[in-house]
Amino acid sequence: MEINNKDFVQYAKIIQNVKLPYNDQKSKRLHREAISKLKTKLIKNFFKSEANLDLESIEMSTETTWEKAVRLAIFVATNIPHDNQKKGLRRKNAINLWKYSRRIPTGFNCRWHAILLSELLLAIGIKNCFVTCLPEDSNDKDCHVVNLLWLPETESWAMIDSDMTEYIVDENEKPLSLKEMREYINTNREFFVRALPGFEASWIASNEGIEYMKCYWAKNLYWFARHTTYGYNLESTHRIGDSYICLVPQGYHYDNRKFSGIETTNDVAFWDL
Repeated sequence: MEINNKDFVQYAKIIQNVKLPYNDQKSKRLHREAISKLKTKLIKNFFKSEANLDLESIEMSTETTWEKAVRLAIFVATNIPHDNQKKGLRRKNAINLWKYSRRIPTGFNCRWHAILLSELLLAIGIKNCFVTCLPEDSNDKDCHVVNLLWLPETESWAMIDSDMTEYIVDENEKPLSLKEMREYINTNREFFVRALPGFEASWIASNEGIEYMKCYWAKNLYWFARHTTYGYNLESTHRIGDSYICLVPQGYHYDNRKFSGIETTNDVAFWDL
């Protein structure tokens, strides 16, 4: 669980050396929506019959948006462990990913976790996207992909991570967004790692696991990438108008062969989902 022989303080200093906000220019709304009633119904019917997951019941419950999201994150984390997938998939969507997980039960990586959870959340009306979080070191090939979801009750965004079975909160136990996590590091404020319910006995909830995740987040909150489209099948079919948008610090250069598309230093535009 070693991270390049560096600790939280060293990674935090890298973020703290970047002026925030990136840019104060007026936000331009970039995202397109690709959500259909037909796809929603298909996902609900499939998971009810094939996985005994009643999405309709969860959607109609009196639980808060966050509680519903946690239930679905637990479902994904319980049924699909973290691992590097053994085979590729041409169409990566919730149904195909679930079918893959039943054929090859060893699990798959954070990106596939986030795609699956994203479509389950969309199916019950929870607005979310999956975001790739990347380090400053261009030689570091590691990154992490998580879900960012909108909580209308508090009018705020929150990060949830079914792959690492965790989420982040402030001192009042309020779930934090990726932007807030980065701002906490930038201003030397402490955030807290929480294991998903049911995973309290896992390594993530140990002192070692908590310190590892804090360092891991400090490393991977340097720049970000996401789709400009919000919806289903984002990594299954090419959509006209869809591309990646990358939020990078001013003066930072990255390999755009992996995330070609829109590059911005405007954090307001990037997080305007």
